Amino acid sequence: MHATRIHRSPQPVFRKLLLSGAFLLLIGLKGFSQTVEPFILNSSGGNYVNRGSYNLANFSFVWSVGEATLIETFTTADNSVILTNGVLQPITDKDLQTIPIQGWTKEEIKLYPVPVNTLLQFDLFSNDTGRVQIQLYDLLGRTLGLREFQYNTLPVNQKIDFSKYASGPYFLRVSLYSNGFLKKSGVFKILKLR
Repeated sequence: MHATRIHRSPQPVFRKLLLSGAFLLLIGLKGFSQTVEPFILNSSGGNYVNRGSYNLANFSFVWSVGEATLIETFTTADNSVILTNGVLQPITDKDLQTIPIQGWTKEEIKLYPVPVNTLLQFDLFSNDTGRVQIQLYDLLGRTLGLREFQYNTLPVNQKIDFSKYASGPYFLRVSLYSNGFLKKSGVFKILKLR
């Protein structure tokens, strides 16, 4: 009797082992992946965050020692966006988050009549107390008026004379400061007619 031996090629088994190994390697690499946040290593430096007060706006100040890089600052026309290129970039989500600043609700502030011809009525009904600052701006961001008063949860009515202003859009910023820190702020668009 003559026996025939069947010789199998090791390629299918080797191919399965190779694919399984590659799959496990990818899973292993994914499991040890890392997240890199922006950072810099300086010889010295630090930062300071100011959440604002009624006489000083919010700002964040970061400094470092040992940089030899040119830093330039660019701003939009209304100064709402500031971009600084250089080593101390970018701002992360952890900046300026020490105290949340709330906005005003529809029940707290009433402005009427809008659009306004001569006299704008401003009513404030809030449970918060502190120093209220009202600022009127034109379309170019120039301050046209500033009014401040102490607020103690009693309803307040203020009148703002628009008769001396040209027709067009204006912005009214209302801010509440408590213990020297900005607590609430909001900007309202006012349309002035002839």
